[in-house]
Amino acid sequence: MNRLLRDGLALVLGALTMLSLPPWGLWPLGPVGIGLWLRFCNRGAQRWRDRLEVAAAFWLGAYVLGLFWMTELTVPGWVAAVPVETLIMALLLSLVPAGGRWRAQGVPAALVLGEAVRWQLPFGGVPMSNLALGQVDGPWLGAAVLAGPLGIVALVGVGAVIVERLRAREWRAVSWPAVVAIAAPIAALAWPATTVDAAVTAAVVQAGGELGTNVDTPQRSVRLRHFDTVSGWLDTAAQASGEAGAPADPDEDGAAGSADLMVWSESSNSADEPLEDSPQLSEMTELARTLDTVLVANFYERAVDAERFRNATVAIDPQTGLADRYDKAHLVPFGEYVPLRSVVEPFADLSLIAREAIAGEGPGVLSTSLGDIAVVTSYEVYFSDLVRDGVRAGGRIVANPTLASSYSTSVVPSQSLASARLRAVETGRWVLQASTTGYSAIVSPGGEVTHRSELRESIVLAGDAELRSGSTPALVLGSWPLILAAAAVLAWSVLPVGLGRNRAEG
Repeated sequence: MNRLLRDGLALVLGALTMLSLPPWGLWPLGPVGIGLWLRFCNRGAQRWRDRLEVAAAFWLGAYVLGLFWMTELTVPGWVAAVPVETLIMALLLSLVPAGGRWRAQGVPAALVLGEAVRWQLPFGGVPMSNLALGQVDGPWLGAAVLAGPLGIVALVGVGAVIVERLRAREWRAVSWPAVVAIAAPIAALAWPATTVDAAVTAAVVQAGGELGTNVDTPQRSVRLRHFDTVSGWLDTAAQASGEAGAPADPDEDGAAGSADLMVWSESSNSADEPLEDSPQLSEMTELARTLDTVLVANFYERAVDAERFRNATVAIDPQTGLADRYDKAHLVPFGEYVPLRSVVEPFADLSLIAREAIAGEGPGVLSTSLGDIAVVTSYEVYFSDLVRDGVRAGGRIVANPTLASSYSTSVVPSQSLASARLRAVETGRWVLQASTTGYSAIVSPGGEVTHRSELRESIVLAGDAELRSGSTPALVLGSWPLILAAAAVLAWSVLPVGLGRNRAEG
């Protein structure tokens, strides 16, 4: 295969691999796309620079498509991010030997290390459009309980090796990867579930509205839509109860109009002063008392200098009022702040980010009368370590107020929901995701979406959930054991002794 055709094929296979991601959800294309790239583009590349070239072509195709959602925030950011993300993955994949036994171990190791680096760099990481998100509807989702999202990334690599070897008709070489691919989800199923401490009725509120509202939307109108949505839910419940002559079934999307815990979406409230002194908090406290529910709500709180703001999530108890607050710690680059603003400003319109956020400190956990609630705000749900910190600090259920209304397509909302499903499985906790315009959802510890809104819909979703305690292997171990193991495997495969073995065996 000539060089131009080889690189072109790599580019196409990279883009096809990203179709495994939500909202497309063609999960087999994750391992299949990488496997075909290994077989037809990478395997014959004996020189390191050739392997780097075909790896760069593959990941360029992947991220041009996979990160295209960024253009709705910042086109310059997308232009800058694509080559950076491409280089991270391509450099590590180029280290994998072109042949030999260690190639099979090197591919999953390189993918794990690449994603691990990419989730930290640049600007605190870009974990969106990662390989694990593409597997939430596949057979490996449950494996997140053992090793988190990087464990799923490793299984995508194992699956890619299987595809490569099947296409090369190396039947005997498929044996151990096949055992791993099958054994991992079985082991996950066999792992004991976390402990149920209490059953609750949980509700998430989606105010609804148009997508793609990346212009200034009056905060007051968003807040009023939340109140109207809750009022409509109560009215519907009252009518249903009166018509039936008995209380409605709370399992029917919260038709009974009651909940022990309710989560509102991100930026559902705003305050021009410290939120503790705001009339908005007083009104939310009154609502919590009226509903007799623990209310988790998000505030856009302007700082004293009015040039910056805090993204704060609070818990309000029906009896005592404000119980706790958490200020978002991991901010969105080019969304809540602009990295290197003085460098970027001459080339981009930054008027939409006139105010920059003040980062809080974790862990994200809110103390309430129901017990501790782990909380991650919007973008933070993509970071497993942030959710893990909140759960390890005592969180028995996870609340995720989010926004996503800046985007005009379903790409970001669907990836946010996929992240919530991963966080539920790896922590063994229920996750309550409340989005302004969708998707809002209630997710079980098995990753099942028990309730989900539609985009733009104004709705309260309510249903059974649980407060849980206990740990999963992913909670206890975190990411570092797998990262270190992957680094050791990849290093072994490229050290002189590894290279010598590959020459002898290949």
